[in-house]
Amino acid sequence: MKFKTKDISHFKDYIRENKTVTIITHYNPDGDAIGSSTALFRYFKLIMKDVCIVVPNYIPHSIEFLLENTDYIIAEADFKKAKKRLQETDLLIIADMNDNSRCGDNLEKILNELNCKKVLIDHHVLPFGYDINFSYPEASSTCEVVWNVLYRLSGKKVFPPDISTSLYAGIMTDTGSLSFSCNDPGLYIVISNLLKSGIKANKINQKIFDTYSKNRLSLLGYAISRKLRVFDKQRAAFIAISLSELEKFNYQPGDLEGVVNYCLKLEGVDFCALISERDKKIRMSFRSKDESIDVNKFARKYWNGGGHVMAAGGKSFMSLSEVVKCFTEQIYNMDFIVKD
Repeated sequence: MKFKTKDISHFKDYIRENKTVTIITHYNPDGDAIGSSTALFRYFKLIMKDVCIVVPNYIPHSIEFLLENTDYIIAEADFKKAKKRLQETDLLIIADMNDNSRCGDNLEKILNELNCKKVLIDHHVLPFGYDINFSYPEASSTCEVVWNVLYRLSGKKVFPPDISTSLYAGIMTDTGSLSFSCNDPGLYIVISNLLKSGIKANKINQKIFDTYSKNRLSLLGYAISRKLRVFDKQRAAFIAISLSELEKFNYQPGDLEGVVNYCLKLEGVDFCALISERDKKIRMSFRSKDESIDVNKFARKYWNGGGHVMAAGGKSFMSLSEVVKCFTEQIYNMDFIVKD
């Protein structure tokens, strides 16, 4: 991972010159978002900075443990406090999101008005222009990028266990336990150094991937057995879940995390989606097995979203039935293969 010397130098200057640091990540945070944010928090604490994390909304139960012994504000629960913190910050770190819009409309307006220094650390395509952009779409995760940034800031390859735990968790969640975005040898050098800190990888994996409630496990079983639609000729599949169905299983934030990946486990399926109805909109997650099916372009062109080549998200304000009808037509028309 190549860094511009001037960017690291400027970042060091920003850190030295500014006392109040705030880290913000995207709406509906996942393991990479919380992992990168908490790792950065703990690093700034080590160097005696006034630091806080602003999280737009809920944090899935399976990754809540990463926030232990950190200072954070959930904006959806206390927007005034989050707004005040952002307006008083000297240095803003944007973690795991490539644009202000990804933190929600209310926070986006605040970020657009801030005059403080802004540093992006991310791995999504088409990053917004900040004062410094550490943006590497080829990286497995933002946590991998964070490790490389901290290494160049500190000269150290092995960090305290709490920092390493956060970074390892983010890498594991964003690579599906090293099942995709995992072909770069440099990633395994990072993981090796994280393990040298003494973390217990098996325990972290258990907390993230093996903490299903009975309701969540029942929802997964229902989604696969009752809601899965497969299109053999088109090599595609999707699951669509209504709000009333989610409520039957006492849905909690994060309960659908990873469900879309089960569609890709089917032999003969190269493209899939999870479509879920929420309070005021439809959320969509897209996955593909091959870079020739660019779901990032598909999400951007058709579904008000974006992300990575093989993993992206979208949204719609149509009804669930309308979204399912439109998406089904796209599959039959092979429109999901979006080319330049």
